[in-house]
Amino acid sequence: MASQNWRPGKRVAIVGGGPGSISAGLAFIQRGYDVRIFERQPECKAIGGAVLLSTPVLAILRSYGLSLDNVGSYTVTYFKNKSGTVRVKLPFNPAVEQRMGIKSWHYGVLRSSNFKKILDLVPDGVIYAGHEFIYYTETENDIELHFENGYQLKADILVGADGIRSKVSQQAFGDPHLFHTGIRLWLAWCDYIPDIPPNYGVVSHDCQHQASFFPMLHDGKPGFEWWVVEPSWEGKPIPEDPEAHLTEILKDWAQPMPRFLEATNFDRQIYHWEIYNRPSMKK
Repeated sequence: MASQNWRPGKRVAIVGGGPGSISAGLAFIQRGYDVRIFERQPECKAIGGAVLLSTPVLAILRSYGLSLDNVGSYTVTYFKNKSGTVRVKLPFNPAVEQRMGIKSWHYGVLRSSNFKKILDLVPDGVIYAGHEFIYYTETENDIELHFENGYQLKADILVGADGIRSKVSQQAFGDPHLFHTGIRLWLAWCDYIPDIPPNYGVVSHDCQHQASFFPMLHDGKPGFEWWVVEPSWEGKPIPEDPEAHLTEILKDWAQPMPRFLEATNFDRQIYHWEIYNRPSMKK
């Protein structure tokens, strides 16, 4: 899977060094393209807490050569209200499980642990860290990329994988008109907690919040990812004490949700995001 060449007609430049970028790069390399990935940070590094990988994602990662042994914890998912009353148990699809050879639908993993495994699949000479993209110019035969450090590169295909505020996308399509969706996400993870049934995940709601948890693996060790979604708006202040804030939200929630507060290090195991979106592209 070497990608040291830079052959006209096969040159793919990818801006951004996150999981989506790396996945796209591996897919292009598998199909015989020459790939270079440009990340503005000193290294490609996943940020944030845990994530849920669904069956199609796992199948794609497996096609790149990633072993699914010990990759995560499969989960039986329940929807409940805050009092713990079951609304629905999500069934597995036996036909999908048999066809894919993957049990269940969702696997919980720590983002950084899984991203490291994916990065290990990337050949040397593909990733160019410390390259902040500025703009591109199009000619009759190629695309020329320009970077903050003065580096320039000609390519045949340019992939903008540099996030929701993508400079590539903005140049190609104009102002994305991002809008706040009205929610804030608190995403956390913690080590294993005894007495919670194995392979058991819950998505629960009251009239204002969602509070949920899934089992996960972190470097092969069991643990949990958990999150709270609350109403928000652009410019809403961040609580000075996130632990106290979330404790107030979850104080009347059915177990085991309140237990995750005690098991979480709020200095390094929780993140928050204001959720933005963009309008659908016009046809």
